[in-house]
Amino acid sequence: MKINAYAMIIVLCFSSGCLQMQKENLSESTDSEEDLLFENIDYLECMLHEDLERCWNVFIPSTVNISGAPLIIDLHGNTLSMQDQRNLSDFDDIAFENGAIAVWPQGFDNSWNSGYCCSTAGELGLNDTGLIMNILDKIILNHSVDESRVYLTGWSNGCSLSQKLANEHSDRFTAIACMSYYLLDDPAPSYSPIPIMEIHGLLDQIILYSNDAIHLPNIEAQEHGAIQNLLMWAEMNGCEGSTPDSNTPSIFYSQQTFTECGNNSMVSLVTLYAADHNPYENTFDPDGPLVFIGNGGTVDTNGIAWNWLSSWD
Repeated sequence: MKINAYAMIIVLCFSSGCLQMQKENLSESTDSEEDLLFENIDYLECMLHEDLERCWNVFIPSTVNISGAPLIIDLHGNTLSMQDQRNLSDFDDIAFENGAIAVWPQGFDNSWNSGYCCSTAGELGLNDTGLIMNILDKIILNHSVDESRVYLTGWSNGCSLSQKLANEHSDRFTAIACMSYYLLDDPAPSYSPIPIMEIHGLLDQIILYSNDAIHLPNIEAQEHGAIQNLLMWAEMNGCEGSTPDSNTPSIFYSQQTFTECGNNSMVSLVTLYAADHNPYENTFDPDGPLVFIGNGGTVDTNGIAWNWLSSWD
């Protein structure tokens, strides 16, 4: 069941006034406050952050448990919009099927500041981790969120921001499972182990599986590849052993995991044998010259991500 991205209502506003406007509009067509519990709510909210208008799309499916629902934050890649990411990852379907709240934030100039690589937001030095934390606080304030189940996912630039958020704010996030990029920062002193999964195409020509030297041709970039990222997180999580103790191969992908880590966490790398930079089943085909071919239905990557995320609370 594919949910229309703007099935219920879209409201542009500043700060928490959006939710009140949304409730007033909805109440015109319902007999009681209780009736709202059975409707999908889909809206856009905005605020000023660093003197810039920043927005995010919130989807609350009718299947949520009003006593406390899991929350998924899904971050788009560089050059994509929040709507592109929603169409690509299908996490609205996952949210509906599993009673979760889903949020798609919008990066400035379709980009995030997640480290050294290749984005307008990075060049401007925007505080995008601060932005996401503010959005998280607003969602928790306005909706019934189970704070023991707050999950991060995203693609490419959004994946590196997911890992940056996990590194700097591990006390606020339960687990992450993201696609096609790495942590581009040093370990934060405050980091406490949480479950980490990165999913990467072996044939990725944008963010290389072997290393990130295509973007930063120096010694530092040699330390940022899929295997190196796995090992770095394993060290940060205090995992036992120098190599993964679990290896699950299949026809189209394999999963290597450190299963004995601090705080009962794990660290995992999913390698897609036939995927390029876009690991999802869907193909991203914008009007412009860039086309990111999906994996052709060979691997249910967002399903793998959700199974990982939802196993932790």
